[in-house]
Amino acid sequence: MRRSRKVKDIILNVVTYLASSFSLLILLAMIIFIFNKGWNNLSFKMLTSDYYETPYFVCAESTQEFELEDKNDVYYSKKYGIGIKDSFDLENNECVKIVYVSSKSPLESANTLDGDKISVKTDTIIRRVQVESDGHISIATARDGAEKIRDVLDSSDKINELYYLKMGGGIRGSLISTIYLILLTLVIVTPIGIIAALYLALYAKNNRITKILRSLIDMISGIPSIIFGLLAIIVFIPIVSNITNNPGGSIITGALTLSVMLLPVVIRTTEEAINNIPKGYKMASLALGASETQTTFKIMLPNAIPGILTSIILSIGRIIGESAALIFAIGTSIQDDINITKGSTTLAVHIWTVVGGENPNYSQACAISIIILGIVLVLNILVKLVSIKLNKFEVKR
Repeated sequence: MRRSRKVKDIILNVVTYLASSFSLLILLAMIIFIFNKGWNNLSFKMLTSDYYETPYFVCAESTQEFELEDKNDVYYSKKYGIGIKDSFDLENNECVKIVYVSSKSPLESANTLDGDKISVKTDTIIRRVQVESDGHISIATARDGAEKIRDVLDSSDKINELYYLKMGGGIRGSLISTIYLILLTLVIVTPIGIIAALYLALYAKNNRITKILRSLIDMISGIPSIIFGLLAIIVFIPIVSNITNNPGGSIITGALTLSVMLLPVVIRTTEEAINNIPKGYKMASLALGASETQTTFKIMLPNAIPGILTSIILSIGRIIGESAALIFAIGTSIQDDINITKGSTTLAVHIWTVVGGENPNYSQACAISIIILGIVLVLNILVKLVSIKLNKFEVKR
């Protein structure tokens, strides 16, 4: 009997280890794939650049010769005082980038096709150049490479058209939208969740109504997030649209939707933190003459701060990672000019957008995934630190 039980335990342990190892291998494979595919695209420039390229068309005339020599794969135009090189844009596509512009270059005070003055900057991308010499027009494009474009530039004293772009492919707009969404959601959900938790923990009687309330709160946390997206379409978007006069989803409707989703997290975590406070704290405060309200807000609530902080950190992680509900609540259109009354994309929805088209950009999606994974990892570490450092009632053995 004892031997059969021992064999059974060994088999169960082996199955447990195998299942855990399989899960770990899958997780490692996902992380390796994401880092391998997206690490080269990850840069500070990606975080600070707009998603859409800004095109410019300018013309200029050469007035002097510049003493410049090619070096480090940079080709310098002696007639226009600029350095260009073959490079890659933020979406890892081949391009020709302007890396140097002399302070005396005619492109420092070029003219747009409308006659306005403009200064050509570094880190912009040349798409096409058209020059004229003795009535003969020469054209070079980015496909011809940096050396060919330099040669065409130096073959003439007049640029009829230089078509260049401010580099796109960045996630600045989505990053700002995510920050706005986090702040707005926390402003809405935190006070409501804390007040509800105080009521359930300190004032509500232990009767059938209270049990039903707790059951409903728990039920909300089990509803698929796509259902909250439908809630946004039916309830929040019409209300907000009538107030702001902006049709469609917006960051505000996204914040309202996420607030409903995150209420159970804030309420249950805060309530648990309040229930863990020793009853003697409340009894001592009341015995010293403090009122029920004073005891709640000066004794119980301050001592529940670790649980409140934990719920806030967990909520931030959920906001950053949520996508299904937000596809309906704020839309899938990537924006560079952010307004809380208009639609945009968060980092998670940005991933859905760039891989959902005809030409999926898996490299950028993986780069954004690395950012999200890093933020979630930091938030999980913060939860642990908050639990360890601020939990005054942990029993040390």
